[in-house]
Amino acid sequence: MVGKLRNNKKLQSIKVADIDIALQMLERYMDAQVIKLLLSSLEALKAEPQNEACQAQVIHAFDALGQFQGAALTYAPYLNIFVSDDPFGD
Repeated sequence: MVGKLRNNKKLQSIKVADIDIALQMLERYMDAQVIKLLLSSLEALKAEPQNEACQAQVIHAFDALGQFQGAALTYAPYLNIFVSDDPFGD
């Protein structure tokens, strides 16, 4: 699992309403094909917000966005809880 889930304290406070807003904003402003994996993992997390496997899927999907991470954070700042506290992986 993604390093004992990064930001564990933040991930304990996941709110379905915030996930829903993030989904709406991402769907409205980003190309769904580019963020397909992120959207599906957020949908799964919305159904089970405290499921660590779903949380890890969102982290993986966000990491996989590569150059599109910034845009995703712009339109859905809530995704910040899935961003590593250590941007250099040290």
